[in-house]
Amino acid sequence: MNSLKDVLKKYIAADGPMHLARYMEMCLTHPEFGYYVTRDPFGTKGDFITAPEVSQMFGEMIGLWAAMLWSDSGKPEKLNVIELGAGRGTLMADFIRGTVKVPRFHDALHIAFVEKSPVLQDKQKCSVGDAGFTRTPIWAEDIDGLDVDGMTFIIGNEFIDALPIRQFEYTDKGWMERCVGISENGALSMGLIAADTLFTAHLPKDAAIGDIYERSPARDHYMERIAALIKSNSGAALLIDYGHDTSDAKGDTFQAMHEHAFVDPLDNAGNADLTSHVDFYRLRKIAKAAGCDVFPSASQGEFLHKLGIGQRAQILVESAPEKGAEIYEAYKRLTDDDKMGKLFKVMPITSNINGTPII
Repeated sequence: MNSLKDVLKKYIAADGPMHLARYMEMCLTHPEFGYYVTRDPFGTKGDFITAPEVSQMFGEMIGLWAAMLWSDSGKPEKLNVIELGAGRGTLMADFIRGTVKVPRFHDALHIAFVEKSPVLQDKQKCSVGDAGFTRTPIWAEDIDGLDVDGMTFIIGNEFIDALPIRQFEYTDKGWMERCVGISENGALSMGLIAADTLFTAHLPKDAAIGDIYERSPARDHYMERIAALIKSNSGAALLIDYGHDTSDAKGDTFQAMHEHAFVDPLDNAGNADLTSHVDFYRLRKIAKAAGCDVFPSASQGEFLHKLGIGQRAQILVESAPEKGAEIYEAYKRLTDDDKMGKLFKVMPITSNINGTPII
């Protein structure tokens, strides 16, 4: 085998069409050919740029959010901050630098990363060390591998969107599941197979032919685990991603990004980032059912403005006037409605803590 496409075809030939969640999982995390396992995809030289890579202000604002909530909760002696899919560790490094002057905060702070990629784990270790944090973080390949005690904050920036989904389409034969198979010319192609009633029993009863609905057992599990962690330890979660916040939103949002452009998700398997829009409405329902306090999502721009990103941008400009235009453009990119400000949503979840998170 010399490519992930060969591996995928072997599985499909042996077991039949592969549901989308399995395809995404193999493309992103296959131990030899997986997208996140084999490379650093972030930044101008990668395939996409996330908010922490745009400006230090983003991580600083997240740090301020956490420090304020920690302070409102009585400044406990231990605070676990877990970042899901931390990339290069840029957000956490800026989080650390932005809170260095908060009394006792770094004394309480313990950092953990949920990260499968050995390449990115090494970069995260370097980023945290370069930021001056001396306590060694811990790493886990998934959220089930974490066992923490003490107040716990969980941060997920553009993480949930990459968790695998399954897609269901309503046809004249009823519900069918969209899967990846092999076409007559040997290419990977999308097709339909009979759907598992375990999923379709909970899909809308008034669907029209052609309607597509997405469900993600992986996201449901992560939300259940996040809720359990912050409920048992007292704490909060902050999820930031692109998606929708309405009941039973429909449509095909499965997409692939390569070299800062959208590409066919079935082309060049293992060499493009695969994501879909996050269903914030569903995640909030799961957290509420687990007994957590939930809050409606807000736009990223609104969230950052409430935390004072405008004032922080002004301070940075005053300290480095020669970088004024660069700082202003980064500020606009993070907060403007026609850039990242409206596209991305921010949703906090809390349990057993004092104070209400800024949102």
